[in-house]
Amino acid sequence: MISQIELVLNELPESEKKVAEYILANAKEVMHMTIHELAKKAEASSAAVVRFCRSLGIDGFPALKIRLSAEVENTQYVGYFDVESNETVHSIIDKMLSNTILTFQNTASQLDAQSIEQAVNMLQQAEVIYVYGIGASFIIAEDAAQKWLRLGKNVYAISDRHLLAAALATKSENAVFWGISYSGETREVIQLIKRAKEQGIKTISLTRPGNNKLSQLADVSLFTSRAPEAKLRSAATSSRFAQLFVLDIVFSAYASAQYDFTVEQLAKTRQMIEVLYD
Repeated sequence: MISQIELVLNELPESEKKVAEYILANAKEVMHMTIHELAKKAEASSAAVVRFCRSLGIDGFPALKIRLSAEVENTQYVGYFDVESNETVHSIIDKMLSNTILTFQNTASQLDAQSIEQAVNMLQQAEVIYVYGIGASFIIAEDAAQKWLRLGKNVYAISDRHLLAAALATKSENAVFWGISYSGETREVIQLIKRAKEQGIKTISLTRPGNNKLSQLADVSLFTSRAPEAKLRSAATSSRFAQLFVLDIVFSAYASAQYDFTVEQLAKTRQMIEVLYD
């Protein structure tokens, strides 16, 4: 929770930023405050506290206090680290391990079991699944396609948005569009989810938490943690791990719900691939 607050700090409106800064400096005390006491101490309003909780993807101040209590009293904050000039390989390994572990922990804390169940149910009923993302998010889309393809689903990860738009226009009765964008603001993904909804296609989103356009448009919204990116490179690193983590959880829940069929399908595809090496 502390790391998530640090990551959103500079993106918050001034009133919410006051609340965030006070919590970061006084986490232990905040756990025992009422919402009005926090608002007064932070020189903000109770409404600003409520909005701040929503910005973190949390359902109210009581839930925030529970999360803070669990973290401050029972866990050790590790932190995200950037790679610096002329570091040793051992140091880089330690930093990447710390970043990845914290990304998984923060993402797990954002996940909502009911939303995952809804997504699984939607995917089970779908006759065809379209998965779309831009850049690093397209890697996640391709991974989703190969997973459900092995279970006999008609699933497509199409990088050409014009071709995908054409495919959406010829959809079956039970189609699903799954839009992936870490920011939730990627223009191409938003355009396509709007077209999908116009066609009556059910929609799923995978984004970072917060009030972003993609999650607001989707029928079911799944969230990763807010993953900081190293200054050394512009490509997504922590966000990619977070997205893959959520994807694996959805797939595992899907597989568990029809366990025998999944085992049978995976065995069939494995045998077919092994033939290629004869």
